[in-house]
Amino acid sequence: MLRFIVGVIAGGVAVWMWGDDLHDYLAERTRGVRLKTADQIQLVQQATETALTTAKEQITSTLQSGQDAIRPAERNSRVLA
Repeated sequence: MLRFIVGVIAGGVAVWMWGDDLHDYLAERTRGVRLKTADQIQLVQQATETALTTAKEQITSTLQSGQDAIRPAERNSRVLA
């Protein structure tokens, strides 16, 4: 238990003393990974938008066809003699 407490204290001191340096180092080392991840998220967004647009068009077309199929025919307003 004593080793754990000493480790926590040592870790806290290290972060307190070198926290900014560690942050800068990690930010620089992970820059490529973060850029690649951001690009992948953008690709997913574009694919999702395309899929949703296609789905919206298909749903609209299907609903319009359904409305046309069940809508009663318009009556001729003139009465034939």
